[in-house]
Amino acid sequence: MGNRVLPNVQAEIIAMIAAGYTLAAVSKHFDLSYHTVRTIQKRAGVKAGSMKQELITKYQSALKISLSSDAIRGQASSLLMDDLALASKLRDKLHCLLDELPDKPTDTKQAVQVARALAGIASSLKLSNDTLRASFKFGDKPEMNEDLPELIVREMLEIEVLEVRAAKVGS
Repeated sequence: MGNRVLPNVQAEIIAMIAAGYTLAAVSKHFDLSYHTVRTIQKRAGVKAGSMKQELITKYQSALKISLSSDAIRGQASSLLMDDLALASKLRDKLHCLLDELPDKPTDTKQAVQVARALAGIASSLKLSNDTLRASFKFGDKPEMNEDLPELIVREMLEIEVLEVRAAKVGS
């Protein structure tokens, strides 16, 4: 594919790489595959950061302009809309799942399954809320949570069940 790229485009690719652009950024800029850009770089024998300072400054200013462009804002807006749509869909699925869970499990195994499902739902809602908060910058500062304690769900041994029942009868 590198043979199909025009010489003036190849020169610009080499200059951008030498100015410090990543291969991924260059490939996206020229709508070329990563491997094509890497092949052009290898053929030219150019290393990142090997260009003269005035050309580096030129391409760095071009990079700064591209980062503040409407295209970046448009892409960020698109990603935000996608995140919000996914959060909404996740919440809909969680509501359906929650409706299917029994209110009073019939046995220990079912109780464990319900507890696991509820833990998963709680985690999903937390992630959904974090997405919404980050999207709309709710609150003054980002919420800093310390690690949550680990929830361990296991089946109780028969002796433990008897102890719990005995304690309940004794109260």
